[in-house]
Amino acid sequence: MPNRAAHLFRRAEEMPDKTAIVFEGESLTFGDLAARVTSMAAALANLGIGKRSRVGVYLDSSPDFVVVQQALFALGAVVTPLNVMYRTGEIVHAIGCCDLQFLVTDDVLGTPIAPAVDQLDCRLFSIDDEVIQALSKLHAPAQPAEVLPSDPAMLLLTSATTGKAKGVMLTAANLAANYDATPGWLGLTREDTVLCALPLYNTFGLNQGINAMLATGATMILLPRFKVEQVIAAIARHSCTFVPAVPTMLQRIFDHPDAAGGALRSLRRIMTGGAPVPGPLLARILDKAPNVEVLTGYGLTEATALVTLTRVELGPDGDLRHGRTIGRVLDGMDLAIRDDHGQDCPAGVAGEIVVRGPNVMQGYHDAPDDTATALRDGWLHTGDIGYLDADGFAFIVDRKKDVIIRGGQNIYPVEIEEVLYRCRNVAEVAVIAAEDKDLGEVPVAFVAATTGGHVDTGELTQFCKAELAHYKQPAAIHLLDELPKGPTGKILRRALRDRLALQ
Repeated sequence: MPNRAAHLFRRAEEMPDKTAIVFEGESLTFGDLAARVTSMAAALANLGIGKRSRVGVYLDSSPDFVVVQQALFALGAVVTPLNVMYRTGEIVHAIGCCDLQFLVTDDVLGTPIAPAVDQLDCRLFSIDDEVIQALSKLHAPAQPAEVLPSDPAMLLLTSATTGKAKGVMLTAANLAANYDATPGWLGLTREDTVLCALPLYNTFGLNQGINAMLATGATMILLPRFKVEQVIAAIARHSCTFVPAVPTMLQRIFDHPDAAGGALRSLRRIMTGGAPVPGPLLARILDKAPNVEVLTGYGLTEATALVTLTRVELGPDGDLRHGRTIGRVLDGMDLAIRDDHGQDCPAGVAGEIVVRGPNVMQGYHDAPDDTATALRDGWLHTGDIGYLDADGFAFIVDRKKDVIIRGGQNIYPVEIEEVLYRCRNVAEVAVIAAEDKDLGEVPVAFVAATTGGHVDTGELTQFCKAELAHYKQPAAIHLLDELPKGPTGKILRRALRDRLALQ
């Protein structure tokens, strides 16, 4: 099976002078990118990284991220991108749950976490270090490492069934089955120009940004972060044809006055997902950009990336065809709806969405119980509740897990709850999702104090800011005398949702 870096080296051989990445005024050709990757692979190899080494990548969205990722692939290492918004404790947990042996970062991100990482069995390397730059001039591997289909290629972080981060084990075969098929599913070619404002540590950006560029030979206009004015300006300046984006990003783009006047006229295709997509938003995009093909779908890290896909269309009555569907299952995969007894549900009846195919993960790293829960009878149990209609279109109606999706970022209530439980005089905590017109959902916390104790919401807020990435921080913290509970003493989240709805 080809090494995951083979796409890059093939592009460098076929079209060395074609622009691969444009970033903050700098252009890199595929030849330039391949040369940088070869040098970085030499440096990392001389530092002891090789086949099956488990390596975290803690870098902002930039060409450096792509260079390090592809260099690690070339060496046959296992790559774990880390969220750059993680705080030190979250980084430490990620290193532990994935058993990372190395962490590659830069001085800006690496300096604050270095003391904590030094206490772990993990070596931290900064690409800004003079040692790295010197080693990059030494002998490089003659060719990418040989890779078997069963070889691990990526360990991507997700929360599994417990709410604590787990490493999703994806093999070279998993990535080939899904990532390599994605450009074809989306209709992308080397003639496309991709605008990527997605974070590269996320599977959306990894697949439809980096992988789409390398697998097709398209050019990627890479932004360090999403800023609506910069996105619109970049689309206009570089005649971008494809934009992958979460719904919140599209909402801001199409609501912005700069989007008028032909600024988006080069667009041919938009892919959205990563969070529930509001029907009115899809209708507005089709109204404002009638020549743009809008695609939406469903995917999850445990299934590598995409599982379903559909083209959004308006019917003769002006309404969306098939309503809020996530589409049909993609080629090579199976999707079914199962009840609590493992039986298939008839059309229109809701049950758990289960998936099988060559894209399904091997399991969670060093988490056999979570793996056994997720992978049963040859199927991946997603924890999402949905149904199929008579035409095979799938619809999501709820989530078994209490995941909060804030602007495309997954937030697991237990992570926030554990932080709040560490605060003085806190007896009970429950975190739920609150609707937000801009971000889709935001976390809201309910807290009860110990008997006779006093809790200050300002102190709780400041503690969360210190301990949690900003997107995980509660939008509001409500104090109650006691949280509602059922007969067994379990906190009733539904009652809290009802209470929130009345406010």
